[in-house]
Amino acid sequence: MTGLFSHAPQEPDDETAGTAPLPARTAAVRVPVDAEHAFEGFTEYIHLWWPADRHSRLGAGSHFSLDRDGLQEENDAGEAHAWAELVRAEPPGLLELRLLHLHEQAPPSHLALRFVDAGGVDAGDAGTEVRLEHGGWAAGRAGEAQYAASGYWSDVLDAYGRFMGSGR
Repeated sequence: MTGLFSHAPQEPDDETAGTAPLPARTAAVRVPVDAEHAFEGFTEYIHLWWPADRHSRLGAGSHFSLDRDGLQEENDAGEAHAWAELVRAEPPGLLELRLLHLHEQAPPSHLALRFVDAGGVDAGDAGTEVRLEHGGWAAGRAGEAQYAASGYWSDVLDAYGRFMGSGR
């Protein structure tokens, strides 16, 4: 009868026993363009800068696209892989995705990109900071697997930053 009443102690689930919520992964890059151009470079030109040689489901030579359906990867043979579904796009400040890539056995995680005017005192300081936050992990082992598989964002943002002229 354990669990029959809401105040009764709950039996731990093997999948979630002893696990604390995992922190969100964060990464950021500053690019020397205004937020409108930073957003456009990220979304419209992703096929030119995404490091498919290092972060790809379908192998080097595949290309990426980001549109109203989300983030997709496709190779020359026509095979496709959905990395994420688009949740919300508010140009030039916000892009939210529901990440599916490497999470096929768990609920999608959440990816948010914010394009923030970096301002600055002189023109040399102007630009946009692109802040990425990836969280919303599943509970238990599934969430741990999602978290472990998602350590590539700094490298991805570095590739984007180089494409946009940040010199990183």
